[in-house]
Amino acid sequence: MSAACRPCSDAEFLLAVCTSDFVIYGTILGVAHDTELQESVITVAAARVLRQTLPVFRVGGPGGQGQASIRTPLHCGVHPGPGTFLFMGWSRFGEAWLGCAPRLQEFSRAYAAAHADHLHPCEVVLD
Repeated sequence: MSAACRPCSDAEFLLAVCTSDFVIYGTILGVAHDTELQESVITVAAARVLRQTLPVFRVGGPGGQGQASIRTPLHCGVHPGPGTFLFMGWSRFGEAWLGCAPRLQEFSRAYAAAHADHLHPCEVVLD
C-alpha cells in the first residue's frame, strides 16, 4: 500500500485538521473509478464545511447539505462505507484531493484525548 493510500495515524489527522486546504464532515454517497485518469472520485454529502482555502465545496441545499467530489488515486481501492467521516485534504488545480478521512467518532476520540493532555495543535469545533 502506498503512502497516499494508508490510513492516517491519530497524530497525522490531528495535524491535518489544522493544516489541510479543506476539512468537511459528511457521508459517502458513492465512488466512481476512472481507469483512464487513474483516479477515484468520492461523492460526499457534506454536512458541514469546517475550513476551505478555495471554494471547492458549497453547502446549501435541503437541510443545509451540499455535495462534494474528492479525488484519490485509483490504486487506493476506495469504496463506500457507512457512517460520518471527517474528510481532509488539499486543493490541486481547483480539485479536492483526499489526505485523511477518519470516521467522525474516531477523530472525536483522538481529539478529546489530545485536548485533555494539551497536545492538540489547534482548536476544532465539530458541533
